[in-house]
Amino acid sequence: MKFITHSHRFGLEIFNEVKELNVLWGELESALHSISDIDLQEHFRINYEGKSKSISQTINALVKDRLTKAGWTEESHLFADKMYREQGGRWRLDFSKATEIADTTSGVEGRKQPAGVAVEVAFNHGEAIAWNLLKPVIAGELNHVPQETKIGAGVGVVICATKSLKDAGGFDSAVGEYEKILEYLRPMRNFLTVPMVIIGLEAPESFHLALHKEGSKSIGI
Repeated sequence: MKFITHSHRFGLEIFNEVKELNVLWGELESALHSISDIDLQEHFRINYEGKSKSISQTINALVKDRLTKAGWTEESHLFADKMYREQGGRWRLDFSKATEIADTTSGVEGRKQPAGVAVEVAFNHGEAIAWNLLKPVIAGELNHVPQETKIGAGVGVVICATKSLKDAGGFDSAVGEYEKILEYLRPMRNFLTVPMVIIGLEAPESFHLALHKEGSKSIGI
């Protein structure tokens, strides 16, 4: 799949300059670029044709397949506390991967500090945009609740649909798209303290999903 990016608090620059994080960014880029139009069509046809309105579940499944094969943790818990672990996906990231980078602030040569990448795939309602942006921040900042996923001096990533993908892929109009997510970054800047990259997935080049009305439901075909 093709995509566009927006860098928040120098997220892309950090990926480009810190070699350990650049490796993780490369894995993420490769995972997305490896998903072809044919992959999308075949997966949707086999699993969701006549059942689902959009290709969002297909994209989720294919991203999951690529990243887990590359050693990423799926549905990683933000907190170690049992109360939060048992609340379904509310306190989980879609994917994360940890690494270590040089600690340039310690003054000790060779000392490392924890880092990583926290990924949220945001194909849900536009009202959830602020929460989708805050999840990587929770993984990157200190918290008085014991954390399970910590990206330390790392970068958060939010993957979403551009308007063109929403139109071509049968997405509901209420889904929060890339263009709308960018509008949130400026007023929330003081709260979104972790460097981030917003990835906007673009429409397939060779097909679009046609919607067929079945009763009160719209089905993608």
